[in-house]
Amino acid sequence: MSKSIWSLLMLIVAACLTSCLGQRETRLPETGATLEGIVQYGNEKLQFAMIHVVGNGQVAIGRIGEDGRYKVENCPLGEVKIGINTKGAFGEYQSKVLQGGAYKGPEAKGRGAVALKFIDVPERYADPDKSGITTTVTVGVNTFDIIIPAR
Repeated sequence: MSKSIWSLLMLIVAACLTSCLGQRETRLPETGATLEGIVQYGNEKLQFAMIHVVGNGQVAIGRIGEDGRYKVENCPLGEVKIGINTKGAFGEYQSKVLQGGAYKGPEAKGRGAVALKFIDVPERYADPDKSGITTTVTVGVNTFDIIIPAR
């Protein structure tokens, strides 16, 4: 292949990449809504999971902390479906265990360490469309505790 054809080909590829990968960032509108609470599987609080809140064509994602509480900011307003993905947080659990095996953060002050435990919920709960978990979100702080029945 001649040098001029090679240069032309590289120019075309660069132009395609620039147009395809250009700035397409779309920020979701601020809803002013937060969803928070605890997540339990049976009688045990989950410590590691991703929370997916889906509604009105928007998705907001949050995490469960070692204290069993979750918080999802900028949630879609109105009726939402919720997914609880424990498999997506398993790596975080492994990392914490390798770092010492117990959480000793602000929530543990004066009370000793919080023992870490990974609880895997059935896979259907990871999909907001299949989980059956729904609530209504309004502007402001919304509290919604999620209790998944153990099987």
